[in-house]
Amino acid sequence: MSVLLPSERGTWKGRLFLGCVYALLTLGGITMVLPFMVMLASSFASNYDYARHSPVLRALWDRNDRFMRSVAACFPRFPRDVFPEAPDNWTTWQSVSQDKEGVDRLSDAILDPLTNRTLYAEWKGAAERFRNTTSEWDIHRTVCNYDPRDVQPFTGSFLTSFMAETHLPVSRADWKPPVGDAQYDLWCGFKDFYRKRMVERGDYVCRTIPVSVDGDGKTLRDDLRKALAVQFIEHGRRDFFLGALDNYRLVGQYLFMRGRAFVNTVLLVLFSVVASLIVNPLAAYALSRFRMKGTERVILFLLATMAFPSAVTAIPGFLLIRDLGLLNTLAALVLPTVASGMSIFILKGFFDALPRELYEAAAIDGAGEWTVFSKITLPMTTPILAVNALNHFIAAYNSWEWAFLVCQKESQWTIAVWMYQMSQEMAGQPWCVMAGFVLVSIPTALVFLLCQKVILRGIVLPSMK
Repeated sequence: MSVLLPSERGTWKGRLFLGCVYALLTLGGITMVLPFMVMLASSFASNYDYARHSPVLRALWDRNDRFMRSVAACFPRFPRDVFPEAPDNWTTWQSVSQDKEGVDRLSDAILDPLTNRTLYAEWKGAAERFRNTTSEWDIHRTVCNYDPRDVQPFTGSFLTSFMAETHLPVSRADWKPPVGDAQYDLWCGFKDFYRKRMVERGDYVCRTIPVSVDGDGKTLRDDLRKALAVQFIEHGRRDFFLGALDNYRLVGQYLFMRGRAFVNTVLLVLFSVVASLIVNPLAAYALSRFRMKGTERVILFLLATMAFPSAVTAIPGFLLIRDLGLLNTLAALVLPTVASGMSIFILKGFFDALPRELYEAAAIDGAGEWTVFSKITLPMTTPILAVNALNHFIAAYNSWEWAFLVCQKESQWTIAVWMYQMSQEMAGQPWCVMAGFVLVSIPTALVFLLCQKVILRGIVLPSMK
């Protein structure tokens, strides 16, 4: 039923009322869309611009911001020895990204003169010289500002023990590399991986930087400064998009290449939804159709199951699953969520509101109880079933606490469990965690978009009964 009559819509009061309603709906939509935009933009961010929490990356259109982001891709901290003219308060990349005027001033001072062809040719020669020096430099006299996103493809593991080698005193003239140390050899191979990739891509600088102990460090720093500028001019946009997509590359490898995570999630969601659409409607139909003694007590018991949080029922549920011998099985994930007190209660209320004449007519025509249930009742409750199916899908897809509790083997973990593990392991790289949140939210968004008409009918119809 409409709030306003058709004759009232043309009056100034009606228009004012509708304007206020649309304004409130618009404001509500913004409060929902804006956080998602921030999360989406953060998923493409890096250690340089993540702390801004902006709904759009400035580097998409700002050349200077893109240049500073490319520098940040090679250094974990701002390289003051390479850019000594930078402001003194630039101690972290977060402080750099917040100083827009300073970034513009430094970037313009470096990039604008390169429009001169002669100067650019000179700087390109220095960049090529630095690339050749890096390629030929003793690997034991280099430091590596590694990116954790590159560790897993190289070693096959995200947590490796050779990361402690990053603090070796290679800048000391009396330092000698360890001989026969397998971890150190792996670390040197990882550093050489950056150098080889630099040559393959035609880059001029990489994360492996030569360290001088013979007094020619100033020349190396000057060539590095010029190499960073030339690298940005020739490959700035390519490096920006590759760096932004690296977050999703890491998340994809972590979530979908770890054992049977994807298969386990598909099976869990499929069996949970199908089982809930079988058990809950049958239970609600029996309580609604047959006036059994103690029906009210059964309903009260079902409602009581919603009074306890999942943390309270986790221990007795785990003990029951353990006693049944179902730990580390798909059944341990599916069976506890098959019956839902809320779903049965909602379905029973909807079944109670259906016209009794339909059942009487079906009985006169000789229809059996199963025919009445499957041919009359279920088709009329499709919207409600869709809403219940969506709720069970979200609960099964997003549940990680219960899956982590009853499935100790990694081979039985779902995507939600691996997402939780990644958020813990990569807490120092929240931009990668944001990419994971965006990626795992796609199935839920697709299900809602594809089934929104049926779902909305399930939300509207109960209020119209």
